[in-house]
Amino acid sequence: MALEFGQSVFEHAQRLQEEGRDANQIAKILCEKDQQGHNYGIGIVLDGEGRAMASSSTLLEYATKEVQESTIGDYKNSNAQLESLKEAVLSWQQVPKEYWSKFKLGLVSDAGTGAVKTAVELGLMQNPALNTLGVEALGWPAYKAIAKVARVQFAEFAQDGIIDQENTLPIYQAGPMNTTGMVRSAEVIKQRAKVAADKGQFVVLDRAYSGFEFARELADKGYQSVMAQSYDLQIRPFVEQGVPFCLAISPTKAFITFALRPCGLVLLFCPDEQEQKSSVLTLNTIIRARGSSFEHPITRAFAKAMINDGARLHAEHEQALARVAEAEAVWQELVKGTAIEYLYSSDYAGLFRNPQAKDDAAVHIYEQHIYPVFASNRCRQNVTGIPADRVLAERHVKAFAEQCF
Repeated sequence: MALEFGQSVFEHAQRLQEEGRDANQIAKILCEKDQQGHNYGIGIVLDGEGRAMASSSTLLEYATKEVQESTIGDYKNSNAQLESLKEAVLSWQQVPKEYWSKFKLGLVSDAGTGAVKTAVELGLMQNPALNTLGVEALGWPAYKAIAKVARVQFAEFAQDGIIDQENTLPIYQAGPMNTTGMVRSAEVIKQRAKVAADKGQFVVLDRAYSGFEFARELADKGYQSVMAQSYDLQIRPFVEQGVPFCLAISPTKAFITFALRPCGLVLLFCPDEQEQKSSVLTLNTIIRARGSSFEHPITRAFAKAMINDGARLHAEHEQALARVAEAEAVWQELVKGTAIEYLYSSDYAGLFRNPQAKDDAAVHIYEQHIYPVFASNRCRQNVTGIPADRVLAERHVKAFAEQCF
């Protein structure tokens, strides 16, 4: 079988890699060059035509008003509304009110990435003995860059493992794994919380995809139930064990605000009242150093929308979850009897899957004008890239199923 087109794209990908482009950039560049291209590499929620879902109309409305009110050239921030915003965020995350007083909120201007970086900086500053960032294997690639910038070592642990190495700051993904879609079992998460409590560890919880692990249950159980289940699985064990942690939340994926990139939400949980004051001081110092003491208009707009129009934002979050559920259902049907059927069991969920790929998988998949992310002998797919056209969807799934395992 001649694979001239696929081979030419593969060679182009190699040249881009030699130029220093990362795997995500390569997928985007290749797809944009191909008029017939189907983008499975982009990290945003797509509709059935391969287009990005429309940005949050709620945030667009609030952002327009905020920009219009910025005619006077002065610094502005949301400090006066932080307590109300904290309550709105905790309510969205389904945290019981009895714990609200133990949380403090910080806003960072550089979205979810900034939230994670702030949480890591907070953990390292609170304990100078920490010299390593511990992460789950096959986790978010940016962790390594964050560790390097923070000038600490980087260590990967088994995907279902407990990060309990001496002088190591654990960071766990509090949702489907960013790259693989794997959902940790309740038993593993409870054990992680218990070990952290026993050792007095400070933990970072990276929550990029709130509720996405239960998207497939949305139609039967409803939005509030999905979010409550997500809290019970991912966060409750650490709260009930009294583990001090920083929950780094990205609103970008939940509320479809990729183009707007409003802010990152940092929720510091400090169950010890005596330590809370120093922890909050450290958090405020980091916020100031990151230049987030005064905010972009979009951040201020998001704060106001969350406080005053949370229900509308939640409805938009529900739309994102519904699209993921719809796409997962198509995949689940079409992968039956194939080598990648397991990726659509209850152990996996969310926006991505990342199976291993055969040696020449890229050439064969590019031949079909399909552009996932190839890295480390794996083929990462955005599940919402699946087209509404049934014939095309079957062809795409067949290509992935034949080349991945």
